Amino acid sequence: MTQPTTEEATVQQSSRRGRGPNKPFPIMKFEDVLVLPQAILEHGANRQIRRITLFDRLGKSPESGPSRQLVTSSSRYGVTSGGSHAEYIAVTDTGAEILVSDQPTEESLSKKFHCAVGQFEVFRQTYDKLVDQRVPANDVLEDLLRQNGVHQSDLKTAADVFVANLRLLGLIRHLSGAERIISISQLLEELPTNSEDNSPELPNTEPPIETLTSADNDGKPVLATNRPDLHIDIQVHIDPTSSAEQIDQIFASMAKHLYRTES
Repeated sequence: MTQPTTEEATVQQSSRRGRGPNKPFPIMKFEDVLVLPQAILEHGANRQIRRITLFDRLGKSPESGPSRQLVTSSSRYGVTSGGSHAEYIAVTDTGAEILVSDQPTEESLSKKFHCAVGQFEVFRQTYDKLVDQRVPANDVLEDLLRQNGVHQSDLKTAADVFVANLRLLGLIRHLSGAERIISISQLLEELPTNSEDNSPELPNTEPPIETLTSADNDGKPVLATNRPDLHIDIQVHIDPTSSAEQIDQIFASMAKHLYRTES
């Protein structure tokens, strides 16, 4: 059999670059593989589960091509451990932190960025060149990915996965009339802080509490409440023809009803 020349061998090696398991990027979108660690956390114990049981819960065959690819891609992103023939599939610490966090934190978001973009050199280089720019047209993006090492036959897949992962992270925004790629530092700066409490102050609906705070001149307790102080000015017009007894009765009645005293 004729052996290929050095030049022919180089061409053959170049044509195989990026094919099969040696692709410099995952062929599944990050969002699509998260179904695997989510199912493990839901159905497994101690963040792991038998592979056969896992795919039974997902209603899929563990031996099918898509199932094997799901396991491989999830492991490559770093959110699960265990290959397509492993007995057990487990969620990694990173995968658990990404999925369990109720609110995104700087740490969880940074790890999510690393999983989806940063750890793949071809994606990271492409991202660094596009930060603060418009999302490029497909042919421009594919040409950039080619320059960064993606094989011709894989350009469309790489471009689709790259853009989908950026959208999932919130790194593509509609700004100044166009879709633009923002920096991860900007995204982290915009995270809400827990130090600010913007919750509205609720009105106090509890009834006033009566307490014994003082006594009147006769030693009788006077009730005080947490109601606001109320001042009332009363003007009394007494007929000049009223007798002294009638005047005394007027003031006695006022004392009784206004000051709760007994004559």
